[in-house]
Amino acid sequence: MKAKETVKRLAEKNKFFEGIINGCFLLSGIGTSCVCLVFRVIPVKKNKIVFSSWKGKRCGDNPRYISDVLTKRNKDYDIVWLLDKNYDGDVPEGVRRVDNSPLRSLLELCTAKVWVDCSTKELGLLKRKGQLYIQTWHGSYGLKKLYADIPDKLRFIEKTYMQYNAKIMDVMVSNSRQTSEIYHRAMWYSGEMLEYGSPRNDLFFKSVEPIRQKVKEEFGVIGKNIVLYAPTFRNNLTTNQFDLDYERLKMNLEKRFGGEWVVLIRLHPHNSVEADKSIPYNSDIMNASKYNDMQELLVASDILITDYSSCMFDFVTTEKLCFLYASDVEEYREERDYYFEIEDLPFPLAQNNDQMEQVIVDFNEDVYRKELRALFKQVGLHETGNASEKVADYIEKWMEEN
Repeated sequence: MKAKETVKRLAEKNKFFEGIINGCFLLSGIGTSCVCLVFRVIPVKKNKIVFSSWKGKRCGDNPRYISDVLTKRNKDYDIVWLLDKNYDGDVPEGVRRVDNSPLRSLLELCTAKVWVDCSTKELGLLKRKGQLYIQTWHGSYGLKKLYADIPDKLRFIEKTYMQYNAKIMDVMVSNSRQTSEIYHRAMWYSGEMLEYGSPRNDLFFKSVEPIRQKVKEEFGVIGKNIVLYAPTFRNNLTTNQFDLDYERLKMNLEKRFGGEWVVLIRLHPHNSVEADKSIPYNSDIMNASKYNDMQELLVASDILITDYSSCMFDFVTTEKLCFLYASDVEEYREERDYYFEIEDLPFPLAQNNDQMEQVIVDFNEDVYRKELRALFKQVGLHETGNASEKVADYIEKWMEEN
């Protein structure tokens, strides 16, 4: 088990140990600030843009799509990706891969003109005058509440990280009116909001067949339909809630929608260890947790099943079919609480495998699509397929003017 996951579980069980960890994080932040002050003797490189996703675990999410646009424009940018040394996913041509070790990543950030990230930066990271920090985040108008909207459930270190980032962020990227409101309120953020859409969702508006073909070839499922099961994590990182009967699901989808179906399972990065060892995979039930690009999986899949993940809202951007399987609705409400009443969402909800079968058999596509469009109007959705281009334009203009 990874050390970071072990620490989280110990902290969950022992408040005294959690206090020690919080103190260590604060000391680490002081150390980060000291290193940044030393690196200030090195000038900022005016054409350097540093990207990071999931703290170096992936070369993906919203930053990847912005990075790809800038790379294709051939503007002599030094485009850097901070990636863990054991990351073995694809890295696009035209970028410079850098080890996401503490010192090396701080050196790259301290000497970059622009930072683009989808998760929080290190506590104590000092932004220099003339640097731009764009935060794209990794969700959208999601179901689970964030930070300041759950003050009684928020851990000290989570609040500290987010409040620190809110002070140094210059711009956030949003895909809806409701998302913007949540970011401003729940993340203590008072700066500029680019309501352009989610860069990662631009993929749904492109030619999707090449992506579908790519994913199906990767998993050897040409000619078959894909249902993607992608639940989110729980704070204690347990996985007993992921008790979906995959064989029964596959049989019911074939009965209701026809064709031959396979199940791809993608657990949250926080559950990466369990993804490899706790699920009985076979030729029709496959592990997709290590596939680099979640959006490509969403584009290639015909149906999504999740629980509380914001990927449900990404997936239905072009009105694709989504079901919810959540056996711990009330427990999760207590853990994170919801922005919507989960039962009122357009997505049919099942809390056990018998209900899962029933919602598939009884599915009414006309009602579903009508309710989806009402949801889009309710949240003030702005997904047009060119968010990556717009953010890239913003970066270019800012770099030219600063």
